[in-house]
Amino acid sequence: MQTRTIAILTVILAIAVSVCAGPLAGQHAQASRSHEPAHEVYAPSVTPAIYLVNFLILYMANPDVAAYMPAYKAPIPQPVVDCLEQNPTGCPYADYRRYFEEQVFDNRECFWPEVCQENARWARLAPRKLTRAEQLNEPLGRRRADQLAHVLGIDESMIFTPAEYHCVIGTPPRDPDREIIFRCIYNLTNSNGNAAIPLSSYGLNVTEEANVRSICAPGAPCLEFNALFGGPLEKIFAECGTLEKFLRVLAETQLPQFIEDANPCQESGEPACLIETTCAGNCH
Repeated sequence: MQTRTIAILTVILAIAVSVCAGPLAGQHAQASRSHEPAHEVYAPSVTPAIYLVNFLILYMANPDVAAYMPAYKAPIPQPVVDCLEQNPTGCPYADYRRYFEEQVFDNRECFWPEVCQENARWARLAPRKLTRAEQLNEPLGRRRADQLAHVLGIDESMIFTPAEYHCVIGTPPRDPDREIIFRCIYNLTNSNGNAAIPLSSYGLNVTEEANVRSICAPGAPCLEFNALFGGPLEKIFAECGTLEKFLRVLAETQLPQFIEDANPCQESGEPACLIETTCAGNCH
């Protein structure tokens, strides 16, 4: 029964009225709004269901780590999107860094495709689009993480002890499964103060080969994490004494529903693992 329960988890650990306002930052603040695209593109990790799946599991494992998940989402610069759609496994960060640095943000309201929409009660808990440039890659912080966990039904008895957490992620040299867990956690929490190149609001990361990609791109640790469910992860949790805590989270929170909602959303973004939204309109 436990194996069957865990096996349903096959998603990333790796989801109106337009308000017109001026741009927040960037070198092209006076550019005409008439040329804004009708769409914005995000990584699945900031869609409501997937974000909440990731948060519940990370907070259960270590609340301080979950506090480094992004507080706000940001659209991926279009040149980066164009490159990733042609090269899903990544594009040279050095060649695209300037698009992140020069990006202009606006207050247009954009909407997830139906496959990535979530019940409004829960969708409001996911990252909102930033409204100030300084919110880019801002971590949740422990206070907001604790509040979110409380709303989602996590209690103190469900949280791993420090020893249990370190057992789950292992210590170098890690076995292959624990290495996947460790790297996925890092990619999910690459916010300001926790990464050399923070890109958490975009749901992107920079690889050891200096390529930027979606954190659920082909070959990415958070995509490989899926294969651990229903077998290796159950063994690790049992070994570390955390299996019952995980099963409680599964039984007493909305995690199973979020997983069910998240799967088709993530799959819709393949292979580059990107989700296109539809925006309410341009500001003139």
